[in-house]
Amino acid sequence: MAKTTIVTLGGAGSRIHGLNGPVSIPAFKARKVVDPTGAGDAFRGGLLSGLVNGYDMHTSALRGSACASFAVECNGTQVYSFTPLELAERMLA
Repeated sequence: MAKTTIVTLGGAGSRIHGLNGPVSIPAFKARKVVDPTGAGDAFRGGLLSGLVNGYDMHTSALRGSACASFAVECNGTQVYSFTPLELAERMLA
């Protein structure tokens, strides 16, 4: 009954499957990949934050992907942080 399904693809980004067909979301480049643990949770957090704040699905998934790129730069699941400016800069890179 879900109208949208999102498949995460690790370092290859993710894919949104919805009513308009599949849409690919790129993985944003981390400065250095240290530990992938927690990247999926970071993606979901960024995605849901975007949706709650009124962004469309595509933009929210891009935000989630950028959040995940920060998560893989640290050892551990919740030890990373970034500012709204750093998120925006990562998404533009």
